[in-house]
Amino acid sequence: MARHAFPALITLTIVALLLSAFPRSQADRRVGCLWDRDTLRHEARDMPEVIAAITGRFDRFPPLYYEMRLDRVTAEIGEDPARLDLYDDAAVACDRLGRHDDAIAWMTLKGDRLAIQPDPEHRYRYLANLGTFHAHRWISNGTDRSDTSDLEAADQLIAEAIQLNPDAHFGRERYQLLAIRWLLEPPPAAGVIPSIFEADLQVAGLLGHPVSDRRSLADAGYTDAAEGLAGLVILGNAWNSPDVMAALRTALLARGDAPVAYLAFLRLEELLAEGRASLHPESELPFTSHPSPFLERTAHLDEYFEKARAEATAWQESRNEHMLAALQRGRHPDTDADFWADWRPVSDPPAMPGVALSHDATTVITATLLTIGALTVIAIGVTRIRSRRRKAHAQPVG
Repeated sequence: MARHAFPALITLTIVALLLSAFPRSQADRRVGCLWDRDTLRHEARDMPEVIAAITGRFDRFPPLYYEMRLDRVTAEIGEDPARLDLYDDAAVACDRLGRHDDAIAWMTLKGDRLAIQPDPEHRYRYLANLGTFHAHRWISNGTDRSDTSDLEAADQLIAEAIQLNPDAHFGRERYQLLAIRWLLEPPPAAGVIPSIFEADLQVAGLLGHPVSDRRSLADAGYTDAAEGLAGLVILGNAWNSPDVMAALRTALLARGDAPVAYLAFLRLEELLAEGRASLHPESELPFTSHPSPFLERTAHLDEYFEKARAEATAWQESRNEHMLAALQRGRHPDTDADFWADWRPVSDPPAMPGVALSHDATTVITATLLTIGALTVIAIGVTRIRSRRRKAHAQPVG
């Protein structure tokens, strides 16, 4: 009988291991180009999530956060100008505050310092940040197509940064470069916002037409497009960009992830309702003729998106309330290790409908199945021992 126990145990163990390896949800398909200490913290704990980029549940800081950082690091650079990372902190703070000229000036100072203090990693960050600041300045100055010198500088700088470090941000910067080149030479609008990928993938439109070939992204080498674009939102400055959200929808559809693509469509509709506009000079709105290709039902996703956006907004408001109160008392996360010790999230994000079991649930099931397997083996072993003893007692002596 015992010989039948081991196949049973192996089967149970395999099932348990498969369950424990199951993704917690579609939000666990994890994945910026601003480089400062906040970016490094994100990189250290893992890439941001695509669903977080759509629903808005990611760190965003009030102006006072950056004003305090800028004041502090300016003083620190005065004391120790060899601290290359501080130039990034100062420049990104200025960029976040809308002071793009000052951000570029800080990178100029860093470039001067690199001339006497070479450092390949900081050379890469210098190029990536400076290129991003030039792009942001062009957008902030009104996207004047009679003068695209800032965009041209951004193209050159970010292309050079990618050559130095193609895997930085898990390859996300090539999507930033695609977006910049799309702005420099926008394709015909054809009644919709065209995809950032259109020139590379020949995808017809974005919301006017469903993606015709789901293999197109993979064939063109863009299998990480969704994560890269999510990085533009979370670690960059694209939370309110219809163009990036539209491209994210295209990327998700092209890899066959229609439910999450529909969430991106809902976020895009939200942006358009707020009056956000495409940077494409010939875009025509609205463009909602194909909101959910490949999906038969969307009501559950509409309900989820509404809950997820509401929860993300409440979460963000709670964080900012705590942060502002602490900042106004002179505390800052950069210098206070206990800054977040007395803050707790007001809620947890709702579960994405129709996804895998949560990590906690799979852990419980795994432990239960393994326990059942072990108890099965023990029970069979005890039964076998008792059977042998009964047979031994039943045999005649002599």
